[in-house]
Amino acid sequence: MKIRKALALLGYAAATISVLAPAAASSQEKFRISLDTNPTHVRNQGVDIFAKELKKRVGDKLDIEIYPSGQVYRDRDVPKALRQNAIEMGVPGTWQLDGLVPNVALQTLPMFYGVDPDTVHTVMDGKLGDSLNKRMEDRLKVKILGKWADLGMQHFYSTTKEITSYDDLKGMKIRFSGGTANAERLKFQGVVPTLIPYPDLPLAMSQGVVQGVATTHESAATAKLYDSGLKYAFEDNQFMGQYVPMIRLSFWDKQPKDIQDAILESWDIAVTQQRKMAGQAQQDARQTLIDHGVKMAQPSPESIAAMRSSLMSIQPGVIKEMKIDQDMADIAMDELRAAGVKF
Repeated sequence: MKIRKALALLGYAAATISVLAPAAASSQEKFRISLDTNPTHVRNQGVDIFAKELKKRVGDKLDIEIYPSGQVYRDRDVPKALRQNAIEMGVPGTWQLDGLVPNVALQTLPMFYGVDPDTVHTVMDGKLGDSLNKRMEDRLKVKILGKWADLGMQHFYSTTKEITSYDDLKGMKIRFSGGTANAERLKFQGVVPTLIPYPDLPLAMSQGVVQGVATTHESAATAKLYDSGLKYAFEDNQFMGQYVPMIRLSFWDKQPKDIQDAILESWDIAVTQQRKMAGQAQQDARQTLIDHGVKMAQPSPESIAAMRSSLMSIQPGVIKEMKIDQDMADIAMDELRAAGVKF
């Protein structure tokens, strides 16, 4: 009898613990972060740093969960998922947002063509970035955490012929990632812009469907495009790919100031490290491409400046077609000029 009572008491205690444990866990507020790149990607690594820094500051107040590799949402679906309270945070690429907020496409306009990463940071971290963030916040009902994370500069790559000057590009079918400004720039340069899903690119290259691709060193190296015939690169710094850190506004607004401050501080620490990591990742990828026989060429600063000046003739039409706010374009022009960029 005593044994039976003891077992009954143990069973009751176990049941009590099993009920209370989930209740305790549920008292934590979920902080779900969606990324569609894999855990080794430089963006994911930056978000990992952010999560660890935030954990240091908030302890168990937030249950931080990172979902990589598009487990829950693709980047293009992040704004909708935030609106629907399905996640608390995402870090989508600018190219995934310009359909909703056209101003985000400013970096793909001719005025940014060939501008080096340090200058891009100077401009985007200043008045222009603040204005863009404010308009994104108003349009998407999100909180932007501050500086944007980096992917890297986009360049031309070829399978068929060495590109040493802009004339070599004429008539080439080049796969690009989409976007009105990108397409118009490529057309102006004599390229035939071709849309192909990235997973299908290696086959398209090896079969001659396209003669090249506009992408970054890291993307080309990660996809091992040298196994599909990639032989040459033309490092023209077309534009800087960046990622925008956003939290849904309904989550942000209900957080006490100490939590908000912890989130902002953690992101600032993480993005500083992430940008260094992204720069190094691009350099490492560049060397990987060279090691696999890819020959690098660079246009001179003078030829880049001349190309940027020529491209400016199409910028007013692109701004109008994409419905970019003219005052935002004017701010960008002023900030670029202040940073020493010539048009």
